[in-house]
Amino acid sequence: MKVRTIISALMLLPLLCAIAIPAQTQTANQQTLNQYVTALQSNPNDAALRGKIIALARTMRPAPVIPEEARGHYVMAATFMEQAKDNTGFQRAVAEYKAALLIAPWWSATYEKLAIAQKAAGQYDDAIASLNLYLLTQPADARDAQDEIYKLKALKQSAADDQARTQQEEQQRQQAEQQRQRQEQQRAYESSPAGIAAKRQQQQQELLGKLNGSRYYCGKNWTIDIQGNRLKFRAYYNDGVWRNTGDDALDGLEVSWSGYCLSAPGQGHPEAFRAVISSEGNSIDVHGGMGACGSIATYRLNGGGDCDLRCEVGRPVTISGGFYCAN
Repeated sequence: MKVRTIISALMLLPLLCAIAIPAQTQTANQQTLNQYVTALQSNPNDAALRGKIIALARTMRPAPVIPEEARGHYVMAATFMEQAKDNTGFQRAVAEYKAALLIAPWWSATYEKLAIAQKAAGQYDDAIASLNLYLLTQPADARDAQDEIYKLKALKQSAADDQARTQQEEQQRQQAEQQRQRQEQQRAYESSPAGIAAKRQQQQQELLGKLNGSRYYCGKNWTIDIQGNRLKFRAYYNDGVWRNTGDDALDGLEVSWSGYCLSAPGQGHPEAFRAVISSEGNSIDVHGGMGACGSIATYRLNGGGDCDLRCEVGRPVTISGGFYCAN
């Protein structure tokens, strides 16, 4: 009887050991899993740690229990997905799925659901990352999951192209609007007194640039040279000598100076003289020409012959070679 009992005990011993060793391993794995989960909750973006947790959970028999708190977040996420009408609803679902996976990071189905919510929210990179974690769980539909990753990459590229095109169109619209505003401002400026004056000044400077070095004649005895922005006057005297009679700076197309004008034989008084270049640049009118009050002497570009001398008011009178305008 004793022998039989001993033999039976020896036969049961291996069986008891076979039961005890897996139980010890399961306990150790659960402790390791708990440590990993605690570490992940401090660093939710640690994808490598999530991979370790998934790999460990796959070796555990039975599989780790899904905590009730994680299920609560999962159900809330599914509800948000059902009710979602815009991106805000999808983002709420994403947040709840992530909360569930922070408590049960080995939960295979939740990674797939998270990827669906992230795709709906336009978070293509995140959805791809979630599906890669889902594939680590070695699901039965791994082929479909991998194909979905390819689809997500295509959607990401398409979205990037659309965004680039939209940005380009917006940039072009802004540039067109800025151009329109500049044109309006330019038109407003051009029609303003300051703009009109500036345009006139520019035209005058361009004309003077073309006329630089030109010589104007009034008969054969009087000339005016344009040198830069200065008018230089010369006269041919009876002694046969040319003399410089004036060198004045232009103000636009005009120059003014003071002198003594002849108002009648033997009579005169101080007067303001001025010379005006025509808008075409082919002549210069000298008001007070030949020193006569109220007269105009017109100098012609590269001209010759008689001097065009006339009166602004009154009538021209010539006595003993002198010229004046009589009222």
